[in-house]
Amino acid sequence: MISESTNPKNGGDNPYFFTIKTRELESIEQMDVFQVRRLAGEMQEVIEASHDGIFITDGQGTVLMVNSAWERICGMSRDFVVGKTAMYLVEQGFYSESAAERALEARKEVTIMLKMTGGDKVGQKIMATGIPIFGDNGEIKRVVVNVRDITEIVNLKDQLEQTQQLNEKYAAELEHIRIQQIKHDNIIASSPKTKRVLEIAAQVAKVDSTILITGESGVGKEVIANYIHCLSHRSKGPLIKINCGAIPENLLESELFGYEPGAFTGALKQGKPGLFELAEKGTLFLDEVGELPPNLQVKLLRVLQNHEVLRVGGLTPIPVDARIISATNKDLLEMFRQGKFRDDLYYRLNVVSIEIPPLRERKEDIPLLALHILEKINEKYRFNKYLSSEVIDSFMEYSWPGNIRELENVIERMVVMTEDKKIGTSHLPSAIKNNAHSEINVVFSEQMPLKSAVEHLEKQIIKQALKKYKSTRKAASVLKVDQSTIVRKAKKYNLTGVEDFLEDIVM
Repeated sequence: MISESTNPKNGGDNPYFFTIKTRELESIEQMDVFQVRRLAGEMQEVIEASHDGIFITDGQGTVLMVNSAWERICGMSRDFVVGKTAMYLVEQGFYSESAAERALEARKEVTIMLKMTGGDKVGQKIMATGIPIFGDNGEIKRVVVNVRDITEIVNLKDQLEQTQQLNEKYAAELEHIRIQQIKHDNIIASSPKTKRVLEIAAQVAKVDSTILITGESGVGKEVIANYIHCLSHRSKGPLIKINCGAIPENLLESELFGYEPGAFTGALKQGKPGLFELAEKGTLFLDEVGELPPNLQVKLLRVLQNHEVLRVGGLTPIPVDARIISATNKDLLEMFRQGKFRDDLYYRLNVVSIEIPPLRERKEDIPLLALHILEKINEKYRFNKYLSSEVIDSFMEYSWPGNIRELENVIERMVVMTEDKKIGTSHLPSAIKNNAHSEINVVFSEQMPLKSAVEHLEKQIIKQALKKYKSTRKAASVLKVDQSTIVRKAKKYNLTGVEDFLEDIVM
């Protein structure tokens, strides 16, 4: 038997056993070293394969290794940087700051944007993230920095900003051109309601549909008719206008439809074409169409249906090609119900309806309208007068039953009856003066550009309303605009404390 002390399995004193054991241990150690080297090599390959730059330091910021991507991005070789500190590279002016140093100081992950300030990559823009790695003792033993070239991204961002600036510039120029065109057409559009009217008018101008413009007296129905005609394909043709309520009934028929020679006493020997014929290839504007007598309503309906007119005393119909735009300050539907206006004519005229709101419902237009009217009057009479802010405030408080026509008359009367260059509240008509309760105090200068003056006034009005009512919703209701308009303009003018009023917005 083999004793336990001499059993090779248990070792004992057999030298052969110790030889075998030593060789096994050496083999295991060699295998562990090989495994470690293989894993280290694979890790090195992984780091080298990264498209992003990898920069690793020890706990004191000394560079231990970098990969090829870091060399490519930063323009420095690993032979140069390994062994140096991250701070040294900053001090030597190779780049503006170090993510490794920032991470060591903050003891947490740090991301910074830096720029290469030296070497072959001067101007290169880089995003670097430094990540500290802590040892068992809580001290930082390594910092791994991930580096990415963002030069192209930053350049694209800069190009985008430049493009946005150009877009804003072009938009401003187009807006200026549009405003100049509107001003040329004697159209002032500042309020959303007025702008909506112009949008509808521009849309229907593209077709030949019959249009009925409604609204109170003096709101600018004729101006909208002009606007539609100018935007239409008939703009090169004539725009003929007639106020159906201003011409006696016995003359209105001959004015509209014309007459043949000898049709009645006093008629011209050669006869006369009517306004429908004169508007050939153009537009005929029938203002106050609700004033048409019943017999002429029948004849107008026939023209709209058959596109031909029959002159007074004539036997042969004459084809006509004129677009019809009518306007009224009356409720034609109610007149039709009362039997004062033909229903078939009403529906013929009202193919497209445009309702112009009264001035009291679009008060945002008042400052610009007032300054525009003043400018025309100054030019007409060669004056250089200007309105005080208190006058504009009073205008905003007044209800304007006569609408724009009343505003024009009031301003002209004040200008021609005032010797002073500055027109103040003392020159206001008593009806407006007694209705003024505004506390807004704005100073206008005659040298101030029109747009700047309007914006200045608008800012003060919104600021006053917010201060008084403490709510964007209430301020919008009083100023007759959408709540979003108050919020947007308050932000535009940087009104202090406006955030306090935003909590009442319904999302």
